[in-house]
Amino acid sequence: EKNKLPETKSVEAEDILSMLDGIPLPLGIKKNLWKSLGRLVTGLVDIPVAYLESKSESIKGETVALNLFRNRVAEKASTEFTNDNTLMNRAVNYYGSKLLKEQINRESVVEKTAEELKLNPPKEDTDKNIDEDWLEMFARISESKSNEDVQLILSKILAGEIRKPGSFGPKSLQILTLLDHETALIFRKFCSISYECSQLGDSLTQVICEPFGSPGENGLQKFGLSYSELTQLQDAGLIQNSLTSWHSMHPLIFQLPFKIGTSNYQLSSTPQTITEARKTKIINFTKVGLELRKVLEMKIDIDFNNQLISWIKTTYKLE
Repeated sequence: EKNKLPETKSVEAEDILSMLDGIPLPLGIKKNLWKSLGRLVTGLVDIPVAYLESKSESIKGETVALNLFRNRVAEKASTEFTNDNTLMNRAVNYYGSKLLKEQINRESVVEKTAEELKLNPPKEDTDKNIDEDWLEMFARISESKSNEDVQLILSKILAGEIRKPGSFGPKSLQILTLLDHETALIFRKFCSISYECSQLGDSLTQVICEPFGSPGENGLQKFGLSYSELTQLQDAGLIQNSLTSWHSMHPLIFQLPFKIGTSNYQLSSTPQTITEARKTKIINFTKVGLELRKVLEMKIDIDFNNQLISWIKTTYKLE
């Protein structure tokens, strides 16, 4: 028929599927990925799932409805701007440019997410569905971010949420939206000197500052973390308010594999190794800080690592 509308959405679903080539994903995670890509690329959450379940009629129905809506909007705009063509042209140029840029940004995040899942495919499936409200918030943030470093962080967040829905709360997305470049760099320095033991989960992921003096008195300043810089992280909601926290740390935790930033360590006991925990000055992450730490590109601070490992060996008599 002359006025029949093309079923473009089924083509777009095919385009989405082409991004998944070579990614061996379990079924539950693949559904979350398709749902996410559908929301960010086509704006219609159900299309990839409908495609997965061969619901061609559902796809066709949504396609026709969407195209009809577009035509009605165009007709309305034409009527409203009849008497001012220059105003119409400016509006069309402005919103057209804006929409195109937003689409490019979202699709860039999508491509990086697919690449992240290819490089780090999940080992386990999930029976949880990624939340649509979370996806909506994520899409709004993604379309406003053209910086490639930020897009990379967003792609790691989306990949993490696809693997395990609920890993990144809405508050983390909100803080990421407001995070300025300077604060992000300070946070990367902080994460790069943080202690982590995967066998202990997040319970002891922290910065051990005992060997360096009080953080509130610029004890970490030589590592780029002065008191004022730490307060920036507090204001951003990334580290906890107290810079004078303490934790009882047992020598056994340093005999498990652990990391300082991205550097791996595991110390051994000696005949002189002490057997009791020691009260140790630390700085804690907030829940949001822990979530964002997982997707941040960290660097190695060799001076900090050497001083901290030397202090651990001396204090606990380890080697």
